[in-house]
Amino acid sequence: MREAAFIDKNNHRWHDIENFTKEDPDEVSSDFIDLVTDLSYAQTHYPHSKITAYINFLAARVYKSIFISKEKNPILDYWKRDFPLIIGHNLNILWVAVAFFFTFSILGYVCSFLDTNFIESVLGAGYVEMTEKNIRKGMPFGVYADADKLTMFLKIFANNLFVGLLIFISGILLGIGTFYHTFKNGLMVGTFMAMFFKHNLGTQAIFVIMLHGTLELMGLILECMAGLILGLSFLFPGTLTRMQSLKKGLLESAKIYIGTMPFTVLAAFIESYVTHLGKSGFSGSNIVIMSLLVIVFVASWVFVIWYFFIYSKKVAKSIPFEEYYKEIVVAT
Repeated sequence: MREAAFIDKNNHRWHDIENFTKEDPDEVSSDFIDLVTDLSYAQTHYPHSKITAYINFLAARVYKSIFISKEKNPILDYWKRDFPLIIGHNLNILWVAVAFFFTFSILGYVCSFLDTNFIESVLGAGYVEMTEKNIRKGMPFGVYADADKLTMFLKIFANNLFVGLLIFISGILLGIGTFYHTFKNGLMVGTFMAMFFKHNLGTQAIFVIMLHGTLELMGLILECMAGLILGLSFLFPGTLTRMQSLKKGLLESAKIYIGTMPFTVLAAFIESYVTHLGKSGFSGSNIVIMSLLVIVFVASWVFVIWYFFIYSKKVAKSIPFEEYYKEIVVAT
């Protein structure tokens, strides 16, 4: 076929592909197949013609629309894909961090019943005395109602941010620093809960404190996970060189720490503006307030379980390690 006849035969179709965007994936795929066929024919019969370059341009554009995802909102993409992808590809380490934290919390709880002075030695005599005073007044969780809300929010956020950074960055000490700080914080949480269980307020404490504690403690566990990744990346490089593994671990752990920040903010907000509504426990709160607290409590647990343990695993399964490594480490 002469070049002019080839152009006349296909020009209208090429014009449509170039000027009209199609949404149907089947139509786009069909156009791509047709263009590849046209390009093969043109390269064989008109290898130096401008029409060959033009068809190649069209085929490349359609290829990109099919196989290369268009960049959307980078922030949204991070929370929808990148962050859960890192969590999912390191899910075993997340479970280790969970095991560490709960083991240390249980240890603190048990020691509080074995040694009468243990609670004061961990939490401080002043704090214990204040809590027991609030319990006698009928406001066992009154500590969340005393301070100015904005001041309380800023203090809690700054403190949790610093504690999280300490847990994460101390992982550079082969993970030993992360282990120590997780032990220290887990012990405090277990001791804190034991103080309320000793006064038969354990169930109420779990409910009220976990309004903010679910996200706060999940953030702490993720920061432990980040520190462990940082330490283990140097100790166990696997198939990578030690420097490649360390770079991978540093980037992964840093992105995990950055990823915890919104949850730290939300936890601090709930602790400052919502948790105080349950200061009197079950008996002192009306049905409307209790309903609100139940919604916050359940929603936080559902979110944590779904996002970090179910959704992250699903995202990681859809992207093999080789592609993950290129996107998270090499391309950074």
